[in-house]
Amino acid sequence: MRYSVVFICLMLSCGWLSANPIIMVEHGQSYAFNRDVDYLLDYGQALSLAEVQARSDWQGIERSTINFGFINAALWLRFDLQVNKSSDYRLHIPYPLIDHLDHYSFIDGVAQPAILTGDAVDFYTRPIDHNTFVFPYYLERGQRLTVYLRVASKGSKDVPLRFSSLDVFTDLNDTHNFFRGFVSGILWLMLFYNLFIYFAIRDRLYLLYVLHIFACLITSNSYDGTSFRYIWPSFPILNDYVFAVFNGLIQVTSILFLMELLQVNSLNNWFKPYFKNLLYVVSTFPVLGLILPYGVIVPIEVVFSIVVNSSALILGMYLSLKGNRTAQYFTVAISLFMIGLMSSNLKGMGLLPTNVFTQYAYQFGFFIEMVVLSLALTQKIDASRKDKLFAQKENIKNLKRYEDLYNESLSANFKVALDGTILSVNPAFCHILGYKNIEELFEVNGGTHVSCVAVDKNIGKTFNLIFKNNEKLVDYEGQAWTKTKDKVWISLNMRITRDEEQDFFEGSFIDVTQRKENQNLREESLKTQMSMMEHLVVGISHEINTPLGVSITSISHLKMLIQELDKAFVSGQLTKDGFKEILEQEHAAIALSEQNLFLVNSLIKRFKQISTNQLGYVATEFSLRNTLTTILNDANEKLLANGIEVDLDAPPGNLIYQYEKAIMDVIHELLDNSIEHGFTDNHNRKICILVRQNDQLTEIRYQDNGCGLTEEGKGALFNPFYTTQRGIKGKIGLGMYLVFNLATQLLNGTIKIQDSNAGLCIELSFSNVSENEVNR
Repeated sequence: MRYSVVFICLMLSCGWLSANPIIMVEHGQSYAFNRDVDYLLDYGQALSLAEVQARSDWQGIERSTINFGFINAALWLRFDLQVNKSSDYRLHIPYPLIDHLDHYSFIDGVAQPAILTGDAVDFYTRPIDHNTFVFPYYLERGQRLTVYLRVASKGSKDVPLRFSSLDVFTDLNDTHNFFRGFVSGILWLMLFYNLFIYFAIRDRLYLLYVLHIFACLITSNSYDGTSFRYIWPSFPILNDYVFAVFNGLIQVTSILFLMELLQVNSLNNWFKPYFKNLLYVVSTFPVLGLILPYGVIVPIEVVFSIVVNSSALILGMYLSLKGNRTAQYFTVAISLFMIGLMSSNLKGMGLLPTNVFTQYAYQFGFFIEMVVLSLALTQKIDASRKDKLFAQKENIKNLKRYEDLYNESLSANFKVALDGTILSVNPAFCHILGYKNIEELFEVNGGTHVSCVAVDKNIGKTFNLIFKNNEKLVDYEGQAWTKTKDKVWISLNMRITRDEEQDFFEGSFIDVTQRKENQNLREESLKTQMSMMEHLVVGISHEINTPLGVSITSISHLKMLIQELDKAFVSGQLTKDGFKEILEQEHAAIALSEQNLFLVNSLIKRFKQISTNQLGYVATEFSLRNTLTTILNDANEKLLANGIEVDLDAPPGNLIYQYEKAIMDVIHELLDNSIEHGFTDNHNRKICILVRQNDQLTEIRYQDNGCGLTEEGKGALFNPFYTTQRGIKGKIGLGMYLVFNLATQLLNGTIKIQDSNAGLCIELSFSNVSENEVNR
């Protein structure tokens, strides 16, 4: 009895008794272990083999996959099997991303050498040279194999267990290697093919496609252990970074590629800022892959990988429904890739079982995606070729239109070499300069250089100097010679154009001689207005300055008298005679100030009269003859007193709609001017007023036979403050300035001094209907 108990304890310590029965293995078959396996979770990650062998809390796997996802615990697995034929056998774990995989085995209770390997230790710790984990056994028929596996990893606790004889494993492995080599070879071929296309046509889209394939290939080779096996077998630390960095780079290149392929930046819609912001986020993943722990960054990348590809799928479907052929290819590609991606990610998180489909779904989906996207690029090339053919046809049409526009343009078009040689001109060029054709242009000028027609002989140097800092010359104004050697002003637009043979000036010009003359007239008019304004300001200052100065002097004298009076009063020296004398001087000072201030007030009223807006004129309908008759009747007494005879010749009955009071003020001022300034003797004084009217226009010709004006007076008569009798009877020279303002501003007419053999002749013309009232 005692020996029986000891035997049972030994069996327990060796693990021969377990929760699951012994797995019977047939030779020539491949087995996937799952529900036949026991597991134990070591959250402290410190249990030894002896300790886990003694534990009684082992549990059986209750699902069809051994995948616990991302858990923070060491996973212990154990199983027992027995073979029915003596042979070499292999335990295959086709998931290479396990940081630490410790393998303990017992054959009929005899411990075999422990194998401590994994993705985080040297590759050469593996007993079999393979991308994934393969453990060899030689078992005799009926022998029992007990295996303990300790799995510690920052990634997913995905441990697919495959067991088979060596020959079956070899066949399956050869098939897998052929498939993987075929896919990898095709992808590398596509990479170099599209890289060649990029260097040939320099299309950014192909470079992004190449970068995306490269990132996917590196990630795939890191994922299936190829890179670790062949590139850095002695540097396992790279496994923590390469997959995380390039997996993040896949998402970056994916967004850049789809934005370029589907021309997202040219579409003003919600997805443009959405994908830009998504790109900003995933662009941090390659950097974070170097900083954050593998177990932190990879789950984040898995989630965002689903977000990125789902968003791309939605965008592709949206544009496909709008008839975008490229988007249709893209949608098919991303759909197939999404199936593989979702299957792989869900397997990694333990939500799908590990089988042939989920194991290789990512690589297969990626392969199909790259093939379909390559078709999309091919379709894009074909569409681009068709667009180019269409563009060539349009260019031919546009070239014909350009030639027609060039030859039929009203502006002068030309091409000139950089040295100034005229290469070609259109008919308008010759027409503006007065030539029949270009042959006559060159024949008359004796050369084909631009200096032959330009007034500026150094025009070539001028152009080259301007174009040193700017490739355009806009609205350059200069002068050119016509056939008759007249000068014309031209406005020139020109730029430097480059073709396959040479650089040359290309441009056009228009004749702006009339515009230039009008501009000169406006400048002269502006100068005249500024001169009149200056004259007006100086005149006002001069007229007001004297009475104001006298008033200030009087007030200062009055202030001094008051101070003297106050001083005499305070000192007790004020006498009656002294008081009376000071009082008289004060009255005189006040009277003088008052007199001059009244004069200032009168001047200001006169100044205000020169503004037509200040006089409250209203347009009415009236008979001009009756109005002129009324004016002469009012002035009859004054005219008789000065011995002046007035002859009025005006047609009766014609009514006009104008400012009657303004016309009356004009005639009154003209009469006063003749009375005060025109007549210097008392012999045969006469004024003639002649009115001519038609349906639209009224002309009044006013003429006296007085002394007339000097040449200086004719030019300055309508200027403010021009008078030949300044200071006499308060004359300040604003009467004729008021006449000019009323005639030109209010009546919207003209007033001119006409040549006459004797006296002053003024002609006033205006419309029969006030334009100001019509515009209201």
